[in-house]
Amino acid sequence: MPTLMIVLRREIPDVLPYVHGEALTEREHEMTQIAETLGVTALSAFFGQGADETDFFLDDEEELGEEFDLPAEVWFAPADGLTTIAALLEHLAAKPDCVADSHKISLELREWQSLLQTAQRHRVKWHVGVDF
Repeated sequence: MPTLMIVLRREIPDVLPYVHGEALTEREHEMTQIAETLGVTALSAFFGQGADETDFFLDDEEELGEEFDLPAEVWFAPADGLTTIAALLEHLAAKPDCVADSHKISLELREWQSLLQTAQRHRVKWHVGVDF
């Protein structure tokens, strides 16, 4: 099953960059609605995979036509993601029944938060990607 994950622009020594979000993926729609209600950027808005990471999704690029351009890779400042994650964690702590699997989601958000805090210290940009 495809899973949302953090992709770092470059490696950080002694840091494992593989932080997935299985529960976040399963509840992505609800988490987007919560983020919108809280007035923060939804995690899905940080999707930034470019052509190198997305062309394997396509069976036959030629079928799409010449007008179709694969997306450009986009990178974000860790602080932007940390703002969203902090708001979501605070909301889930106050209202754990607002979404199924809130405990799992909170654990994954804390893992994402930790990685983004490390990325911020090392001035490494990031985006959300999909792992298969």
